[in-house]
Amino acid sequence: MPKAIIENTEVYQLKSDVVGDIFEITVMKPENDNDDPLPVIYLTDANNSLGTGCDVANLLMLGGEIPQVILVAVGYPLGGDFNNFIKLRTRDFSPSLCKWQTPMQAELAEMSVEEIVCGGAPKFLNFLTTELREFINSKYNISDDSTYVGDSMGGLFGVYTLFNKPDSFKRYVIGSPSIWWDDRHILKVEEEYAKKNKNLSAKVFMSIGDLEEEGGDNFKMISNMKALSNTLLSRNYKGLDLETAIFEDETHCSAVSATLNRGLRNVFKSDA
Repeated sequence: MPKAIIENTEVYQLKSDVVGDIFEITVMKPENDNDDPLPVIYLTDANNSLGTGCDVANLLMLGGEIPQVILVAVGYPLGGDFNNFIKLRTRDFSPSLCKWQTPMQAELAEMSVEEIVCGGAPKFLNFLTTELREFINSKYNISDDSTYVGDSMGGLFGVYTLFNKPDSFKRYVIGSPSIWWDDRHILKVEEEYAKKNKNLSAKVFMSIGDLEEEGGDNFKMISNMKALSNTLLSRNYKGLDLETAIFEDETHCSAVSATLNRGLRNVFKSDA
């Protein structure tokens, strides 16, 4: 039986010397491509969000709600191997070791704790901004206008990037960020950034579902996002354009498509 095909996409296997692994990169070009350099959207978690990402981007381009873009979806060549997907995204999106959460990740991936690697965010960011970007630039006519899209642990990675190398992307769409990771370590990272910087030049959309607060005192998804948002606004960072949203009657999983739709429209609203 033939497999379904997402129109206007090309798939590559890209070896990263920085991470020491192979990534599966799916690139979608707009249907009405032209000779102008195009902005690039970098979408993480392609193993479970590729179809949604392509559909949303196509519809928003069709409606003129975002400009013509190239979508670069970053995943792993795993097929339907969910366990290794959990293992690899934990490695790449986490900025540090979370001792209380690692056993839970191991249980979710049906692996031993020793098999779960954390703290790979610096290497993954290096891969995105050097090896992957150079690869995409060598094959497509792109501009220097780039957008990061990530959800959950991918959202945590987006926040990590914002406070470590904010100029990596012009725009950030951050869904349900796992701020709880490692006892809210990322809030301490922001505090250190604020001591040395008055500027944070980025257009940021951050969102969450209003059913995400449940799950115990360790998580507090909505409270954590509000705390981060309030802190960012209180800093008065020069150049920061921040908007947040809490989606009614949405869960951690169902909020993903809402984040893609509202987030892309928001960060591109003056450019469509």
